[in-house]
Amino acid sequence: MNNTLTQNMHKQVLLLLIGFVGLNCESDADRRQAYHEPVLVDYQQDKSYERGKALFVKNCVACHYIGMDKIATAPALGGVTERREKDWLYAYTRNSIEMYKNGDSIAVDLRNQGWSLMFSFPELTDKNLDDLYYFVEKKYATGKGSEE
Repeated sequence: MNNTLTQNMHKQVLLLLIGFVGLNCESDADRRQAYHEPVLVDYQQDKSYERGKALFVKNCVACHYIGMDKIATAPALGGVTERREKDWLYAYTRNSIEMYKNGDSIAVDLRNQGWSLMFSFPELTDKNLDDLYYFVEKKYATGKGSEE
């Protein structure tokens, strides 16, 4: 009888261990579903975000706050695509000095407010700038005030 009790206990412990291991072997997708983690819907947009982030870190973070909602050495960029037209943003990013010299009213107004003219980035393609401004706006919308 003692042997039967020991065998039953071993079976119970074994079943418990199998159940525990089974619970810990769920897939990553199951875990995301269980904890309601967001699943990226558009992989291409995520790549655009990552490319834009890399461009921002390389070219912009020295002057602009990465949380997009605070003034650093330069203005906060969050919402800039709603305040400015795309063609203007691209021209200003590529050569704000030229725009100021040519009397662009927004460039002149920014300078009159005490902002320095921005460094020129003529090497950035339209695709680079699409990614960069996608990152700026997505970061602003989803992570106000958070640094990466």
